[in-house]
Parts: sequence; C-alpha cells; structure tokens
Amino acid sequence: MRTVRFPLLALVLVAASTGDAHAQVDIAAIRATKTIAAIRIDEPIVIDGALTEPAWARAQVGREFYQQEPDAGVPTTEPSEIRFLYDDDALYFAGTFFDSDPRGPIVDELKRDFEGRNGDIVGLSLDTFGDYTAYNFNLNAAGALRDTQSHEDGRQFNANWDGVWTARTTRFDDRWIVEAMIPFKTMRFPESEEQDWAMNVFRLIRRKNEFTYWSPQPRQFSNYKISYGGRLTGIRNVRSGRNIQIKPFLTGAFSNLRFPTVDRKWDGDGGIDAKVGIGTSLALDMTVHTDFSQVEADEQQINLTRFSLFFPEKREFFLENQGAFRIGDLTGRTLIPFFSRRIGLSPAGEPIPIFGGARLTGRQGDYTVGLLNIQTEGINGLPGDNFTTLRTARNFGGSSVGGFYLGREASGAAGHNRVAGGDVHLTFRRTMDFNAFAMGSTTTGGQSGAAGRAAFSLAERRYSVDLAYTNIAPEFRNDLGFIARGDIGLLLWDTAYYIRSTRPDSRWRQVAFGTHGERFDDSGHTALNSEWLSGYVRQDFSDSGILNTSVDSYYERLTQPFAVSRGVSIPVGEYRFAQVKSRYSSNPSRPLAFSADVNAGEFYSGTIRGFAGSVRWRLNANLAASTAFETNDVSLPQGAFDTQLARFRVDYSFNTRMFLNTFVQYNSATSSWLTNIRYRFIYRPLSDFYLVYNDTRSAGRRGQRTVAFKHTLMLAF
Repeated sequence: MRTVRFPLLALVLVAASTGDAHAQVDIAAIRATKTIAAIRIDEPIVIDGALTEPAWARAQVGREFYQQEPDAGVPTTEPSEIRFLYDDDALYFAGTFFDSDPRGPIVDELKRDFEGRNGDIVGLSLDTFGDYTAYNFNLNAAGALRDTQSHEDGRQFNANWDGVWTARTTRFDDRWIVEAMIPFKTMRFPESEEQDWAMNVFRLIRRKNEFTYWSPQPRQFSNYKISYGGRLTGIRNVRSGRNIQIKPFLTGAFSNLRFPTVDRKWDGDGGIDAKVGIGTSLALDMTVHTDFSQVEADEQQINLTRFSLFFPEKREFFLENQGAFRIGDLTGRTLIPFFSRRIGLSPAGEPIPIFGGARLTGRQGDYTVGLLNIQTEGINGLPGDNFTTLRTARNFGGSSVGGFYLGREASGAAGHNRVAGGDVHLTFRRTMDFNAFAMGSTTTGGQSGAAGRAAFSLAERRYSVDLAYTNIAPEFRNDLGFIARGDIGLLLWDTAYYIRSTRPDSRWRQVAFGTHGERFDDSGHTALNSEWLSGYVRQDFSDSGILNTSVDSYYERLTQPFAVSRGVSIPVGEYRFAQVKSRYSSNPSRPLAFSADVNAGEFYSGTIRGFAGSVRWRLNANLAASTAFETNDVSLPQGAFDTQLARFRVDYSFNTRMFLNTFVQYNSATSSWLTNIRYRFIYRPLSDFYLVYNDTRSAGRRGQRTVAFKHTLMLAF
C-alpha cells in the first residue's frame, strides 16, 4: 500500500495567517449597527416601480453599502437606498440604485430565473427562523425575477425554488428603482407577535464588476452567507396565511411524427399539484399524474472515463425544497445519498410515468423535516416502484445532527432496496465546516453494505482548504442515490492560496495558486485503482474574465479492458500519463463573450489533443445566441478516434413573462442530433403555458418527433 501524498501547499496554508485580521473595516462593528424597521401601512401600494405613494416617504432608509469586491470594506462607489413597508398580507421592498454612468445598468436577459451575474442585479435575502436558511429574491434592472432558497448559511442553495411575488423597475438617467411585493404566505416564519429576521441586500454594479452589501461581508463568501446580514425588525401581528396552492394542469402530445406519412400517436392527460401550509413552518406538496413535458433537454456530454456521468435534476416537483433532503457536503459527485433523478427516469434517461406522490418539508421547533413518497406506474409488464425518503435533523444554530431513510419497494422479483443512516454538520466561526454521514443498505436476497463520507472545509481570506474521504463497500447499493463508482476508498483535496490586488484600478483582482487531487483505492485499501494530481494557477481579471492553467498527472489501473470508443479498447494494465490544460473565459457581460479550452498530452498509452470553445452574442436584452463545440483527437496503439460535441442555442424573450428557446445538440459518440424548442408564457404568477417540440435522430435508428403542450393554472388561497 502506497503512502498518501499530501501536497506541500496544504502545509504552507496551515501556517499562513487566518481570518480577516487585515480587513480594512471592522465588519462585526458595522454589522451591529445594521438594523432597519419595516413600517406598517394601511394604504394600498401599487407595484409600478414609481414609489409615488406617501408611505414610501415615511419609511426608514437604509444607506451605507460596502464593497466586497474590488476594495473590500470600502463604501460603494454608487449610492444605494432601501426601504421596507408591510401590511397584513405582504412585505414591500423598495430600492433606489444610483448609477453615474450615462449608459445605465447592464441588462443581460429578461427570462424568469435568469442565470449568472452578467448584468446589474439586486438581491434581498431573508432568514426568517434564524437558522441560516434564507429566501432570496433577486431581480435585474429590467424587472426579470429570480428566486432561490439557501441552506446552511449559503453552503447549499436551491436555484429552482419558485415563490409568488411581484416586482417592477424603472430606469432614469442617473438611477434605477425597484419596487417589490412579497406576500407573507410565500414564506414560512415563526408564529410570534413580532418578527426579527436576518436580512441583507446585495447589489452588483456589473460595468465595474463591483459587489456591494448593505451589511458587509468578507470577500471569500457568496451573497448567500446570511450570517453576516443585518436585522429587519418592526413587523408585528402578521401570519404566513393558509398558503394553499392548487395547480391543475393539462397536457397533450403528438409523437412519432413522420411527415408526410400519417404515423402519429396522440396522448393527452391531466393532473394536479397542490401545496398546503401546515401551521406556520411546514408545507405539504402533493402531485397526481405528474408530468414533466416542459423540461428542457439534458446537455449531452462526452465520456472518456470508465464511470457514470452526472446529469442534474431539472424537474420542477423534485427541485423545490431540495435542501430538506440534501445529506452531507457537496464535495465531488462520487456519492450522493439522495438523488431524485433516480425516480421516474430509467438509467437511459427515458421517463417512467409517475402516478403520484407527496412531500412534507419544513420545521418543527428546532427540527428540520423532509418526507417524500412517490409511486411510479408499471411499464413493460413490470410492477411500479414506491420510493420513500425521510430525513430529520436537529438544528443548533448553523450546525445540525440528523438521520435519514431511503427506500425503494416493488413487488415480485424486483424486490426492495433500503438505506438508513445518520449525518452531522458542524460550523465553526463561519469559515470552517465539518460534514459527515454514514449509511448502510439492505437489498432483496440478503445483500448488505455500508458507505459514508467525512469532509472538512476552510474558507479564509488568504486561503481555502477542502478535504474529504469517501468509502463505499462493494456490496453497498442505493437505488435512490448517485454512485459514480463503487468499492472505493477516495481521498479528495483542493487547496488554494490567494494573492489579491491592493489597487482598485488594477486589471486583475486575484491570483490563486492551488492543487487538487483525487486518490481512489478499493474500499479495503489493498490497491491503488486511480489517482489524479493537479497543480493550477488561476487569474481573475477585474472585468470578471478568468485564465486557468493546470498540469495534471493521472494513474489508472485497469483490471479489465476499457472500451473507450467504438472498436477501440485499452487493455488490462497500469498506466501513468500527464496533460497540460488551459482555459480562458472573457467578460460574460459584454455583448460578445467567449471561452476557449485546450488540453494536450498523454492519454493511457497514447496521446490526446482537445479543444472546447463557446461564443455568446447578446444582440439586446431580448435576443441572445450561443454556440459551443468540443472535440478530442485521441491516438492509441489500439487505434485512433476523435469525438465531437456541438451545441447551438437561441434565446428570445418577448418580455419578462414570455420566452422562446431553441436548443440543438450533436454528439458524435452516439451519432445523434437532438433538437428542443420550447415556448413558455407566464400569464400569471406560477401559471404557465408551454409548447415544446423535441426531435431526436440517431444513425441507424428511427427518428422520434414530439410536439407537446402543458397548461398549468395556479390557484392560491
């Protein structure tokens, strides 16, 4: 057995200075002054972005925003003002954001749940229970909305949570204004006479790439680090309401369309989703005849490894309240205890009909509760499966201790698979986290096994350290989780040391020197199976461009031949090889943005040359087009091959409620073309009409064409 080689840089980091001792301001002292009260009103507020109601003039004003980037702790270069009002039904938020640039704020897109930080953005975060779980309401200068939930003080967040809220913006020569209404029934909060919530407001001035906060926070954290927020007070005698939402839907589809011949199949259905608030802190979600026809197609990937690829969950029902079911840290994707994509999808990604299910999430006192049960329908003569997930955790501020159960039950030969375990998350002085979980499985036939992981994370101003160890026994099986490779003892690390620019006008913000490594033994540590060691230098430029260069060393031990491509297999043996990789991505907020990746070097007993590039052109806030291409040229003694993967996307937003997206992909590994065209109209909050066209074509196989629609109506009480 070989000795584990920890990188020298990790030892240097441990000896380095810690914390924010050199910060330019006393963040704790400023944070203690950051309290603002919401003012109760009786007059109506029209959400139009104008702030003409007299109540706004009476509201307390929050000023003094502080930079996180580029000059940490220094007051913002552009003034900002925030105000809060409330009545029995809703919280009202307004902001005035001054901008001395006559070109005004950058607006990158208009779509709901916009991605990235490619334009000017304002975000309001509210931690209603004081447990470091927050609701985040973000919008850009054109009034496009994005809402998320963050958990464990920003360590995890769910970008797919959708709440009922409205907002409008107006733009002037020297400022832009936000006016928003957030119904109390959108959030869960304690049943008390007066609310006292952690709150922060984040502003990105994109042209300057300046990150600012009302309550300052260190630069190593994201805007979801709510423990650095101030306080929102003054809200008295309000309730979160019944929070009853009923969402019926109708679907229909023509499939197997082969023109001009008539070889068509019509399929129509309907169903219902419902949400019921239980008390002030629990929510029960139910679904019948669940349909996912509106889901965008997966992005294709080229796999030159021996192990499973990870495809993210995209289905709305499973995306909401994910934090209640996340177990352990997010270091790597080798072992994920609960992975909802295993429900209602075959290993090939084909949908399996879901009859229905229910989900209960929320808090009971100091406990977080998550319960999910889903029943799938039988197909091809096989019975359906019943999936159950249960997780509960006792919270201690930002830390927690919990237990969980994951089970798949089926009649007949399919049998059952059951997994149970416990997990712990400990937070130390905001910059240090420890996570661990252990679980055991039993499966029909008497097979049983165990798996677990422990992870340590440290994020200081000058350096960061991530260490994790994962062990999966060969007999362990989890039909509700993701396992990239079994029978492993995996040591993973990622350490970096940061040199930050001290000049606000510098062309670069930060240089990171780091090392990353993964060492895979078998679960008993009797043999080294594979190893990846990487040393890298990353430079972050002031305009948010990034240049990353690394030297990577690999070791692979093959105990059976590895079919790396059609007709090309790598024989049994031990292989050591190295590659050099470099990636540059330009400022994504510019109308024309691009990225380029190159890699070259050895690949097992041969060589590899790879290139990947992407270009995005934003004509205006309504229309953007992008293309991406990836190719690998591999030469081995057993044969040579190349791979190509291409994507083309056009996004058109008629306004902030109507969108048309076209997504075309080509994958040479499967000789397939995939086309996905999706039209979406949000005619009222959380009520949608979708029209989707899918076309899949593969060499030697009959093409599949489908036109589908889905109509949903949200009824809230």
